[in-house]
Amino acid sequence: MSCSVFAATPQYGGTLTTVPGVGLAPPSAMNGFNPLLTSSAYDSEAEGLMYQPLLWINRQFKIDYGLSVARAIVVGPEHRTFTIRLSKGWKWSDGVPVTAADVAYTYHMILRLGPKFPGYASGGIPGEVAALTVVNPYEIRVVTKRPVNPTWFELSGLNQLVPYPAQVWNKYSVNQMVEQMTNLNFFQVVDGPFRLESFHPGRYVSMVPNRRFSGPDKPYIHRVIFRFIHSPASVFFALKSGTIQLGNLPAPLYPARHQLKGDRLFTTGPPWGFNYLGFDFDNPHIAFVRDPLVRQAMMHAINQDLFIRILGYGHGVRAFGLVPGVPPTFLSPEAKSLLSQGAYDPALADELLGRAGWRMGPHGIRIKDGHRLAFTLYLPPGTIRGPTLLAEMLAKVGIEVRMREKPFNEIFAQISDPSNRHWQAVYLAWSQSAYPTGGSIFKCGGTQNNYHYCSKKMDALSDKIRIQPGLQALYRFQNYFTEQQPVIVLPNMKIFVEAALQLHGLSRAFSPLGGFNPQFIWISRG
Repeated sequence: MSCSVFAATPQYGGTLTTVPGVGLAPPSAMNGFNPLLTSSAYDSEAEGLMYQPLLWINRQFKIDYGLSVARAIVVGPEHRTFTIRLSKGWKWSDGVPVTAADVAYTYHMILRLGPKFPGYASGGIPGEVAALTVVNPYEIRVVTKRPVNPTWFELSGLNQLVPYPAQVWNKYSVNQMVEQMTNLNFFQVVDGPFRLESFHPGRYVSMVPNRRFSGPDKPYIHRVIFRFIHSPASVFFALKSGTIQLGNLPAPLYPARHQLKGDRLFTTGPPWGFNYLGFDFDNPHIAFVRDPLVRQAMMHAINQDLFIRILGYGHGVRAFGLVPGVPPTFLSPEAKSLLSQGAYDPALADELLGRAGWRMGPHGIRIKDGHRLAFTLYLPPGTIRGPTLLAEMLAKVGIEVRMREKPFNEIFAQISDPSNRHWQAVYLAWSQSAYPTGGSIFKCGGTQNNYHYCSKKMDALSDKIRIQPGLQALYRFQNYFTEQQPVIVLPNMKIFVEAALQLHGLSRAFSPLGGFNPQFIWISRG
């Protein structure tokens, strides 16, 4: 990340207007604010400002206890006991201390919600837990059913136990909480740097500082507004008119960045996750995706360097697996080698499709048993360039892609509906946890597995990540994933962000995990 304008003394005050997804993804709307019930990255952006994490993960993928509610984790000698000690300095905005009871409340709500909890089963919560005990007001002990990989369990499991205000929320049933998803009164007690001020469905959310925030970085700005702008191009014109002061510059408009006179450009990312072409493995009309040879052929048919050159103007990195390449903290040696060499090989793609029984038809589309090698791709607004390029590459090896643009919320609703077997393919992205295993997205019957992919071998390799210390189990899992391509992984682009010249502190505002932290931003005047 780079940032060029500097002013020596931070100032308080001012309003920052931006969009949901800034520094992370194309813009969309926020639809709810209960982190126990929402899974959208856009909703999580607001939720993360209201509730301080139990464990703050820094840029080196280590726990920063200075910004965490926890002050230490003591791991038992057999890697089965994790004693979490809380700092005594954190308080809710109503003056009540943040205690172990709030962490225990979150855990018991996860048990109560079951698969309705967005991160259910990710990081071993609650499946790996034999018992969670409140030792005293500032200490919780978690005992696992078997020895676990401590790094994985802390970064992907315990990290989910964000404390929520038990003294307020425990009076509500789950159904009542669902009904309160956008009720501002429900969310007035917070321990994060901001609280909700107003929500106007379809228009914007405004947040103001939590004046009783007990953390070390109290917000400088007096208000942050997230305007709901539904196309990347509209973000450009909002930046140009000054309607917003911070937003992603759409890559197609990168050459027009000089038109934004009062702004400066910096890059962030790539996001900690992966872009992908995903399929519904249960849809009989595209049964061909169940054949690994077809999926491998797609991987070799995609010229990732061309993707990066055209879509990201050279600002991006190749990606063939679910573990991000930047930074390369968790990459296997095989993944590093593949990333350096690339995988583009259309001749090999042709060979693989031939071995799978697909022969070139009269119109350049492959045919097998009277069926065309074709699928319909849903894509969010403003992303047409990537799928168009993808379709052209796949067409060269005889695969037809039909594109349908739909709002992100509609796509997400369709693929997450377990009874919907009508969709075929999607062009989306997935955010990773700090320990990048993909969570339950590829696990047989996983709560986040909207693609109905199932591999017993992949599940077994994933399970070993949970119990074996070190990175070797993760290496074996990611290598098998790359070989199988349960989704076709696409290159990961850096994100261009435009900021008004008056904004400062941006280098701390965007985390490597895709979080947006406006408490570090201040606005100069005069």
